[in-house]
Amino acid sequence: MTAGSEPIRARRLFQQEMDETYKTLVSGLAFSLLPSAIMGATIVAVGIFAYLQVGSPAILGAALVGMAASLAKLVVLVAHQLRLRQAVPSVEEARLWELVHTVTTCLVASSVGGLSAGLFARLDAGLHVLGTALVFGYCSGVAMRLFIRPRLAIAAVVIAALPPAISTLVFGSGADRLLGLILLVFLCGSLESIRHIYDVSVQEIESRITMTRLARTDALTGLGNRLALQDLRTLPPPRDEGWMAVHCFDLDEFKSINDRFGHDTGDALLRALAGRVKRLIGEHDIAVRLGGDEFAIIQSGLGGADEAECFAMRLTDHLMQPYDLTGRTVTMRVSHGYAAAPAASVRLDDMLRRADAASYRAKSRGGGVEAALG
Repeated sequence: MTAGSEPIRARRLFQQEMDETYKTLVSGLAFSLLPSAIMGATIVAVGIFAYLQVGSPAILGAALVGMAASLAKLVVLVAHQLRLRQAVPSVEEARLWELVHTVTTCLVASSVGGLSAGLFARLDAGLHVLGTALVFGYCSGVAMRLFIRPRLAIAAVVIAALPPAISTLVFGSGADRLLGLILLVFLCGSLESIRHIYDVSVQEIESRITMTRLARTDALTGLGNRLALQDLRTLPPPRDEGWMAVHCFDLDEFKSINDRFGHDTGDALLRALAGRVKRLIGEHDIAVRLGGDEFAIIQSGLGGADEAECFAMRLTDHLMQPYDLTGRTVTMRVSHGYAAAPAASVRLDDMLRRADAASYRAKSRGGGVEAALG
């Protein structure tokens, strides 16, 4: 690691994450069901035992708050897991899930902090042992599972550990005060541990996302590749009421460009063409290089077949404009076929086949745009 990389890593907690990274991290909050259940049961058991020993309503109240918060936390965890089985939430929905997890987690942490502080305020070594076990158990168990959302993890650890540490310093003496200092030292150390584990996790997630994206990206043009198209084929049909369109097109006589000017010029032409495609497609449209000079575009959210036709005409006209490639002007004809249908009835393989057949009909008559039959 270089010396200059450390400040960047230290500031990561306050930087905005990539959308895919953020959604992945928030999804991880759903999988602490067993630790949360064990923690909830422990809070209740410790609280009831301590109440029976000293009869303090405050201790009983903290335990009841912990029980209610733990039950709410378990409901949130189950609901979140069920939602993840249906689909990966959007960024906006992920923010809502993170907020709900934050509220329930902080409630549980406050019960741990309040209950432990009440135990340390009593002159009973046995209760001090229970308080110590409760705080360390929470901070090393449930709270450390939250490192994927470091601000939430830090808040939970501080809320749970700071009140009992202060309680030991105020009400304790000798070994109790030493325990309070140890809690404060461990609290500071846990903040660094959370930052470090989070940083490593984010790097791993971002590397995995980057590698997945590269595997589905055409290296020459930056468009999707056949693997990306294969992923689309496995998706369920859309449920919206709009239309979808599939466009297939290729360049006429592209081989002659390579033969006359060399493959470097041919590659430059494909890159320039891909740049024009990216500028013309919509935010949710997907452009794919099938191989060689063959391309496909999948459009969604259209108002009808006429929008697909207008896009095909505009795209073809734009792609057939001259290309200035390293001082050499190149003009190409494009053979473009498209198929459009209501999204609810879309079968992507069938639409690809029909659009491809239409592009061959366009090629046979010298280029241009051809609609799919049927």
